[in-house]
Order: sequence, then C-alpha cells, then structure tokens
Amino acid sequence: MKHLKTGLVSAIAALAVTAGAVQAETVEFMNWVSAEETGKEKMTAMADSFKEATGNEVDLQGYAWGDMNKNYVLRARSKTLPNVGQSQGRLLPIIAGIPEMQDFNEIFGKDKLAEMFPASFLAAGEIDGKQLGLPWIGGTIGWVANQEVLDAAGITEMPETVEEFKAALIQVRDNVPNSVPLGLATKNHNSIVLDYITWLWTFGGDVMVDGKPAVNSPEAVAALSFLTDAVSERLAAPEIDRPDARRLFAQGATAFYLDAPLARTFARKFSGRDMEIDPAVKPIKAPVLNAGDDPVSVSWGHLIVAFGDEAPAADSPAMQWVMHLLSNEQLVGYAVNQSVLPTTNAALESEEVKADTYLTEWAAATVAPRRNTIASMEKGAEVSAVIGEEFQAAILGQKTAEEAANDMQSRLEGVLAE
Repeated sequence: MKHLKTGLVSAIAALAVTAGAVQAETVEFMNWVSAEETGKEKMTAMADSFKEATGNEVDLQGYAWGDMNKNYVLRARSKTLPNVGQSQGRLLPIIAGIPEMQDFNEIFGKDKLAEMFPASFLAAGEIDGKQLGLPWIGGTIGWVANQEVLDAAGITEMPETVEEFKAALIQVRDNVPNSVPLGLATKNHNSIVLDYITWLWTFGGDVMVDGKPAVNSPEAVAALSFLTDAVSERLAAPEIDRPDARRLFAQGATAFYLDAPLARTFARKFSGRDMEIDPAVKPIKAPVLNAGDDPVSVSWGHLIVAFGDEAPAADSPAMQWVMHLLSNEQLVGYAVNQSVLPTTNAALESEEVKADTYLTEWAAATVAPRRNTIASMEKGAEVSAVIGEEFQAAILGQKTAEEAANDMQSRLEGVLAE
C-alpha cells in the first residue's frame, strides 16, 4: 500500500533526474513562507536540494501573507504569474477565477491524486470539480494553552465549558503578574474575524444564516458581550494582533489564544528557548457553551497552486518542484519542524509524524472544523472590515455589545445588497 501511495512522487522524482541532465530551468515559486523568519531557512534548503537533484533552480519569490492574493491578481493582469504558488483553502476561491490557474486533475490524474492524499485534505483545494490546489500542510485554527502559565495560576484542569474558561482567565489575571490571560485578536480585521467567528460559533450563532447576515441574533449579541466583558475585566487587551498574542504566549504572559498548529514553532522562536518550551504548548479542545456541544475550530491549511497558459506536463520542472515539496524526504521534516500536519498519506504514516505527541494531540482536539467562508466571499474584505470596526467599537466601550451588533447587522445588509 505504501508503494502505491508514494508511486507518483517516486515516478516524478525519477523523471526529474533525467530531465535535469538535459536542460536546467528556473521555476518561479511565489510564496509567503520564504518571507517569514520561521520558514525562510527551511524553504531555502528545499530549493537547494531540488537543484542538487534536478539541476533546476527555484526562484523563491517571497511576499507577506496578506499581500498574496492582491499580487496574484496584479501579476495576472501583467502576465507575470509564477509557475507555482502558495495559497490557503479559505483564500483559494478569491483567485480561482484567474484563467491561468491549472487543474491538477488534468496534470496528474484524479485517481493518482486520490491515492496520494486523504479526501479531506484534497477537498480544501477543490472548486467546482477542479483540483486547483494541492494540499501541502494542514490542520485547524484552534485553541492553544500555555501549561506553564496555568501552573503559575494554580489551574490543575483544562477548562471545558465557557464558564470554566472564564474562571480560568480570572485565575490567571489574579495570580500571574502583568498577564494578558486571553490572547484575543483585537486589531487587524483579518485577525479579528477569526476570533469573532470562533466565539460566535461557540455561542451557537453564525455570520450568515440562510444567505442573510445574522450578527445581531441573541447568540451573536451574547458572544460579543462575552468578548467585550473580557476586555473590560482585563482578561484580554485592546491593540493585540495574532503576532502579539504569539509573543505574549511564548513569553509566559498569555494562557490561551487561537492559532494554527504553527503555534509551537512560534513559541520556540519567540521564547528563545527552542524545543525546551514544547511541553508548555498544549493543544486543547475549544470550550463549549453547554456540556455535550461540539468544540469548534476553523479549517486551515496551505495549498500549492500552478499557473500557465496550458497545463504543464507532469514531468515539467514546475511539477517536479511540486512533487519535491510533497516527497516524504521534504514534507515530513518540514511539517514536523513547523508543527503542522503533512497532507500525503505516506507522510501521515511516517514514524516521525506518529511519534510527535503535539501533532497527535492537535488532531485529537480537532472535532468539528468549519470553513471560514468570509474570506472567500466576493465582498469578503468589506465584510471583514465591518465586523472588525464594530467589534472594536464594542470592546473599546464606544458602543454597547447590542448597539455594535445592530450596527454590524445593518452595515452588512447594506454591503451585501450593493
């Protein structure tokens, strides 16, 4: 079975060696990993090993994560799209309309891809029957707890309900000096939206119900009130973005925050302690409003996309690079180093992944992941801005939670009616 799952990668790798002896080429790879401190070194090493194996160069074109889609659109207009790029499941629908995007089913064959990846990961890159993205690394946006902070606060059990969660935050506030117990995202609309919808789902609400905004429902008002109270009671703080929460967590000031599995990698980096901090980084199930509710999380993962005027051959340098990234030799080490789940069947079955307690705990904490549909909405940026602005108005005390929810509702109705 393992030979079946790794057959496609091995075949392409063999072709890569042959092709490399004929003519060296440069593959353009537009991504955000090489633009980040935590991934630059590993990404460069993968490009170097690809050159050694095939003779082909990789031009690592690094952009900030928040600028990726904008630059894909701009480069599509100027006819300068890269051969291969990086995206995310929730962002893919925004660029899916670019005519040069390629369907990996046509390049490698749908059956071969089904042998190589679990269906759940493949689904993240599928749009309207086309496999526009291949899964690279995966996981969820979920809760992480700092065991050292909890120990310092005298907390002996992980909270399971919202009531227990708030009690734990209070205990941290009262027992850990200069702490920000909850690393709630309170600035940057894109960051705010993830925290907001996670809590909205926890309280039983949703941004859209039956195709219409529902952000002033009783459940939505209750969720916003909870978050507003958290800030006013010094359980969370204004002017916190995801990167700030990561640093506070790593420095022992924050007990809980939402992040992708990369949380462990960020903790290692920002604490200055590398793997010494690993035992403190604990993936946990989301607190539930009522016992028996499903803990919520947001689907998350990185994808590989390809561009061209026509489908590239499976043994082209660009596709050799794609399969190099997905080979066990590259993927397993990269995923474990980045504290994320690899996406191929072969990599998931590797001993290195199975032996990583953190990754197995993350998978166990993932019960019912849901897709963030806001980012893929045609007016997703405007929707995110409205949510972010009204959320901030509430937590800063400029409006009550109910007033902010009502204003958010009327503004979203206006935006989506245009």
